[in-house]
Amino acid sequence: MSGSHRSLQVLRTERITPRMARVTLGGAELAGYPEFAPDQRIKLFLPVEGQHRPAMPRASSGGPVWPPGEARPVIRSYTVRRFDAGAGELDVDFVLHNERGPAAEWAARAKPGDWVGISEPGGRYAPDPSARAHLVIGDESALPAITTVLAALAGFDGPVEVYLEVADAAEEQPLPVTASTRVRWLHRGEQPHGRLLVDELTAEGLPAGVPAEHCQAWLGAEAAAVRDIRAHLIDCRGLSRRRVYATGYWRAR
Repeated sequence: MSGSHRSLQVLRTERITPRMARVTLGGAELAGYPEFAPDQRIKLFLPVEGQHRPAMPRASSGGPVWPPGEARPVIRSYTVRRFDAGAGELDVDFVLHNERGPAAEWAARAKPGDWVGISEPGGRYAPDPSARAHLVIGDESALPAITTVLAALAGFDGPVEVYLEVADAAEEQPLPVTASTRVRWLHRGEQPHGRLLVDELTAEGLPAGVPAEHCQAWLGAEAAAVRDIRAHLIDCRGLSRRRVYATGYWRAR
């Protein structure tokens, strides 16, 4: 292990939906990994062509120091879907995007024994204990994080409104919901990414009977859609800026 970076190996892979793959990682360096938290994000270090194992930086007071003479890995940020310290397993889910992009290509071809590096986790989302309703909004890229957010709300007995845009019905996944959770699956089809989310959020009101100042929102999707929805929630619906947790997961080209 080098500083806060760890080298792990693929234990197994699984196709969760036609467009999403789950890669389970493990290895000796996973020992002592920080406790799992909702919307916990890590950096993945993926080997480049010709590498069996990605080069990993060494931490220093001046920043990361890379091994001389070795090609730097591809680095991408992902959400931890599951971490089981007892089993020594960490799951990362990948939207395959027809295998466009280095991370999707790597995940589609990953096999047991392949090497990958990970960073220590980051992320700051936590349910506001004073909130009386929650909005959870995203597309398929945010599904791993949304699952952990909903799990964190398992003990919450107020309304939870979930808006999820995916390609089609085959991309729907089971979610940890309660009796007060309402999930809307929006099937994008051939429409531009984020269009349905923006249209649905601007047409719908907030949870019935809950003032805007008592709502908390979690939002993750394509960057332009996140920008528009965040502005709508704050400027038009009256949510407090500090209660809108928004992240642009990717950018449409």
